[in-house]
Amino acid sequence: MKYDIAAFDFDGTLADTMPWFNSILNTVADKYGFRKIDAAERDQLRHREASEILKFLGIPLWKLPAIMAHVRTLMQDIDPSVHLFEGIPDALARLKAAGLRLAVVSSNSTENVRRVLGADTAALFDDFECGTDLFGKSAKIDRLLKHHGTAPERFLLVGDEMRDIDAARKAGVRVGSVAWGYNHVEALRERGPDELFLTVADLPSTLA
Repeated sequence: MKYDIAAFDFDGTLADTMPWFNSILNTVADKYGFRKIDAAERDQLRHREASEILKFLGIPLWKLPAIMAHVRTLMQDIDPSVHLFEGIPDALARLKAAGLRLAVVSSNSTENVRRVLGADTAALFDDFECGTDLFGKSAKIDRLLKHHGTAPERFLLVGDEMRDIDAARKAGVRVGSVAWGYNHVEALRERGPDELFLTVADLPSTLA
């Protein structure tokens, strides 16, 4: 096995939260005074990195913590139709059975993550490093590396955005990108992740 720890992003990687997020985005834009976008613009932004998206929307960095806290609060009342991507519980169970330590590294709250995962799937995870700011994942990764004494080359961060790749590079760990999340697969491929998962089934077939 190539890795000792597989740490997963949550939104867009484990859980299909993008339809819900798109449904609230313009309401949040009204509250915080940033640009509203239509469906065509949302698709175009899937090819952009996070800093470019913030600039396009007109969101200054100083506003970001308040916006993210508001979105996390809204998610406490999230529509029950929001669910994990098909096949994720089984894929995670197979990785756990193969001996991988599993973690969640997310800017979402632990409470939201656990609720959407459900008790059985949440129990597969050894660590929850949640509630980070948008660009704070590398610090969470550093904590996991030190806590478990894991060599960086034995740690894999799995995410759906270019910023996940950047966070992994900053922390010196390996990174895998999934094709079913926020950033378009070609934008991710150009960033050169160590692993590229085109389907959920690729997770256990590659890592277990």
